[in-house]
Amino acid sequence: MDFRDALNNVLAELTPQPWDYTGADGTTLRVIPAGLRSDPGEAEVLIRITRADATGLYEFGITGPDSRGVAEVGVPTRLLPDLIETLNQRTVWRNESLVAGTLAVIANDIATMPDGDGVLVAVAEVHSAERKETVAMRLPDAQRLPLASALRRALDVARGWES
Repeated sequence: MDFRDALNNVLAELTPQPWDYTGADGTTLRVIPAGLRSDPGEAEVLIRITRADATGLYEFGITGPDSRGVAEVGVPTRLLPDLIETLNQRTVWRNESLVAGTLAVIANDIATMPDGDGVLVAVAEVHSAERKETVAMRLPDAQRLPLASALRRALDVARGWES
């Protein structure tokens, strides 16, 4: 093994790994741990929903103003424990003050989801005053705790990047 191979192995081990869930219609929910230095409580975990018919994605799946059918928002580490608790307790969590948009999670709340169980996740990414992309998907209840676990792992990774 030469130096370049060793360096690539180390970088691969340090690179935060995403968690994905893809529904029957091809829509994917992805949880991506932060990989950038931040102040305590400010590192982000990115939550992205991509429909199968999404367009305008940049290289590596990065969203932008021309993206359609995909929305991504960053949730700071200071807010993630409440979001994880929402999934554990099967309640509702919504935050409209995130830097890039809004995230809403409704975890099997019978009052708002009487037609079935599961987790409804909606991401609204704001590109400008005139342009906002909203994408939502429903996960089966069997994915509620795996999503909570993925968020918990992403939170641990993101906190590792806080200085």
